[in-house]
Amino acid sequence: MARTRWHPPESFFNAANRAVRPLLRSRLHPLVSKRLMLLTYEGAKSGRTYAIPVAYYRWRPDEVWAFGARTGWMSNFRDPRTVRLLLRGREVRAEATAVEDREQVARLLEELVQRKGPGAVRDPFAGLPRDRYPTHEEALASADRVRIARFRLSAKP
Repeated sequence: MARTRWHPPESFFNAANRAVRPLLRSRLHPLVSKRLMLLTYEGAKSGRTYAIPVAYYRWRPDEVWAFGARTGWMSNFRDPRTVRLLLRGREVRAEATAVEDREQVARLLEELVQRKGPGAVRDPFAGLPRDRYPTHEEALASADRVRIARFRLSAKP
């Protein structure tokens, strides 16, 4: 019998976000800002402003990536959009683009793990092995659950 993974309820994430947002904006941000950034954007349909903590991976000096599984925020970036990131205590502007193509997501996941090591993708929803490099089939299976947002940082504040 296959075991299903337990996933925390949405209310858990909402409560965690309420605690982490002010922490990321405070002088105590180094406690969490090596792994989390604050993403602020306007909803594509609603026009409302959202500010959510998101785990990120520094890809290049001018680019960071974030993963989303079971999240609605990623759909706001199907077309490139300007957002604000609070990254290690500094606010920067970035152009956000969602990567949703399964094969492309799998290749990017494999590239990330090759660069940063087998435990690099810590998102439990991704389902990648943390003790070894994933096979291409495992990366494709993860790509069924995960999307990637690429944030190209702007030189302008």
